[in-house]
Amino acid sequence: MNANIGAFDGWFRSLLFIISICYAIMVGGNAWLWLIPTTILFVTALLTWCPLYEMMGINTKKG
Repeated sequence: MNANIGAFDGWFRSLLFIISICYAIMVGGNAWLWLIPTTILFVTALLTWCPLYEMMGINTKKG
């Protein structure tokens, strides 16, 4: 499991997760469904590894 998520990509995924939490709290209802995909993005940002990136040969990590 080699890291394939760069710093900007990781921060962007984390920002999307935080925005979706705020949106779900403010709107409620079905907005909580946004947390499922954004949680996956957040976890992959924490691990700095995305299996989809690996399958497609994408690497945003420099170095």
